[in-house]
Amino acid sequence: MFKLVRKGNVEYYIITSFEETGLVKHGFSTRKGGVSEGCYSSMNLRFNCDDTSGNVLKNFEIISESLGIDKNRLVLSKQVHEDNIHTVTDNDIGNGIVYENKFTSVDALITDKKGIPLVTLFADCVPLFFLDTKQGVIALAHSGWRGTVKRIGQKTVEKMKHDYGSRPEDVIAAIGPSIQVCHFEVSDDVAEIFIHEFGDDTDVKYGNRYHVNMQAAIKKQLKQSGILPRNIDDSGICTYCSSDTLFSHRKTNGQRGNMGAFMELI
Repeated sequence: MFKLVRKGNVEYYIITSFEETGLVKHGFSTRKGGVSEGCYSSMNLRFNCDDTSGNVLKNFEIISESLGIDKNRLVLSKQVHEDNIHTVTDNDIGNGIVYENKFTSVDALITDKKGIPLVTLFADCVPLFFLDTKQGVIALAHSGWRGTVKRIGQKTVEKMKHDYGSRPEDVIAAIGPSIQVCHFEVSDDVAEIFIHEFGDDTDVKYGNRYHVNMQAAIKKQLKQSGILPRNIDDSGICTYCSSDTLFSHRKTNGQRGNMGAFMELI
């Protein structure tokens, strides 16, 4: 279950199944509690936009303090809707936050190192959280429709298995706030791709337009990778429907900030 936590003006979600393990610090930020203004109001974690870098850095500081992690040790991804997974080591500490992002294409981060908080950023695409409760391995993945078709979630689990000896039955996973089928209208060719890859139950037709259910497609991938259905937690929260508290690219035609998924082994 995803649970909303309030600390002062800051609001973020935690995943109760992850919290109960005592193995990680984690959270998924909302729009609430930052210093940005206008369409970026207020907890914007998006660089390279009209918001100032000073505001964004301050927001990272605020949310990091709320989560109990060190802002200067964050490792940010470099999301380009591909399926590249980066194994994070001590050499990556501060990437994208203390120094310029050195990655060129990284949509998922994975590590077994304690004390290194991973970060992926979102504004409709699907955040994926993974925790191997036995081997002590964490991963975050950014799964937009292209990444979903490329099975980045499934590939992340396969990397956990191959590189760290993770057993799928020991892995818990969570699907974070993201655009849901109610508002994810797609072209016919994209709908056909999902039908071909994941079955016609991942598409719904409203009138003459197709809507894709990315969360259903992702659940199929995770189950195929061996994760037990009872260990997959789906937030069911739609960023478009909840755009007063969550950033949505579609709802605002791109005039928006970013939210962040954070996780660190302790």
